[in-house]
Amino acid sequence: MRTLEEALADWQEEAAVLRRRGHAHDAELIAGVVTDVRRSAEDYLTWLSEAEALIRSGWPLRRLRARFPEWESQGHARRAGKERQYRQLAVPTRAHTTAAYEAGREAGREAGRKSA
Repeated sequence: MRTLEEALADWQEEAAVLRRRGHAHDAELIAGVVTDVRRSAEDYLTWLSEAEALIRSGWPLRRLRARFPEWESQGHARRAGKERQYRQLAVPTRAHTTAAYEAGREAGREAGRKSA
C-alpha cells in the first residue's frame, strides 16, 4: 500500500503529465485536490526532528524515546539515518505553561482576598 506522501507525489506528477499534453484544466483540478489534501493533512505530513518534538511536547528525552517504538510501528515515527523523527500529529503540544502559571497566581490572589 502506498503512503499518503507517495500518493500525493504520484498525483502531482500525473497533473504535470496532463499539463504537458495540453490538458491544463484537468491538470489544475488534480493539482487543486493535491494542494487541499496537503493543507488538510499538514500535521500528518510534517516530520519533526527529535529536538523539535522535545520543544513541542515539553517532555523529557527519555519519555519521548519511550514512545518511539509504538509510534514507529504505527507509521508516526521513523529513523532518517541516525536521527529519530516524529510526525507532528503524534507529538502532543505542550500546555501553555506561562498562561497556566498566571491563572494559578490569579486564583491564589483571589482565594487570599476571600479569606481576608
